Amino acid sequence: MNGLDINIIWKVLGIVFGCGVFYGELKAIRKDIARLESKQDKYNHLQERMTRVEESTKSAHRRLDTLEGK
Repeated sequence: MNGLDINIIWKVLGIVFGCGVFYGELKAIRKDIARLESKQDKYNHLQERMTRVEESTKSAHRRLDTLEGK
């Protein structure tokens, strides 16, 4: 092997290593996105539940007002 072959080998190894690092970063980003989507789903579910509670509370207040003759 001469100097040119060694340089080519180092460049190829550098590219392979760079691709591995890039793939690892993409995998971490996908994991973060999945975690954030899960949090968003929980938040949306909480919002829906709170809306139902507010509607139920309003309905209960209307029934109480009706019973009290207001």
